[in-house]
Amino acid sequence: LTFRETIPMRDKEGLQDYRFMPEPNLPPLIVFEDNATLPPGVDSSQAVVVQKIKEGLPELPSVKREHLVQAYGILPEHSFTLVNEEGLMEYFEEVMKATRKEPRKVIGWVMNELLGQLKQQDMSVSQSPISPAALAELLELQETGRVSSSGAKEVFQVMWGSSGKTAEQVIQEQDLGLVSDATQLHNICQKVVDSHPTEVHAIRNGNAKVLNKLMGLVQRELRGRADPVLVMEILKQKTHGGGC
Repeated sequence: LTFRETIPMRDKEGLQDYRFMPEPNLPPLIVFEDNATLPPGVDSSQAVVVQKIKEGLPELPSVKREHLVQAYGILPEHSFTLVNEEGLMEYFEEVMKATRKEPRKVIGWVMNELLGQLKQQDMSVSQSPISPAALAELLELQETGRVSSSGAKEVFQVMWGSSGKTAEQVIQEQDLGLVSDATQLHNICQKVVDSHPTEVHAIRNGNAKVLNKLMGLVQRELRGRADPVLVMEILKQKTHGGGC
């Protein structure tokens, strides 16, 4: 016979056997806000102090991201990547401590060159063959004009595949240093100008953008190692008739 009705079973709440039973071996738990509220004679290590627990908590990801954006002026999306990739935030900050390069340029190297290699080879940040100090040295050499931007990337690739070679060692061994010799640059610029009369004519008629093409041709001659500032100055002189 079915009544389609739910009825309660026996009520246990009032029975002593089913109520909370105190454990005599567990002392009362008393919580204190901070050390100042501890009673005299109470050891803080033996008490539950809320302030002490808060201080021991790890920094939240949102706090880390806010710190990165405020301290270094990087984009929020970059801060997400730095925090989400284990060890990447610490790597970035170690590089920042050892270089004068702008944070936005450092983040470019960390996000593109370093992280790109790590992802390609399925490696963690801790497995990187290039330490923060080694990357900082390379960025310093680029910042001081020892190596060009394209040359620095080539140095990075060599450092990644070699065991422990410094950026300076790679630059010397691979002849990747920035070429700043005025005589050498004048000769190459003259060669480029002489072989591209149409472009020179366009520049003299006011199309300054063509200078970038000549700059690229000079850089090609020197495998991207020419001092761009000096090359541009020489090209301007020669295309306007001052250095021919």
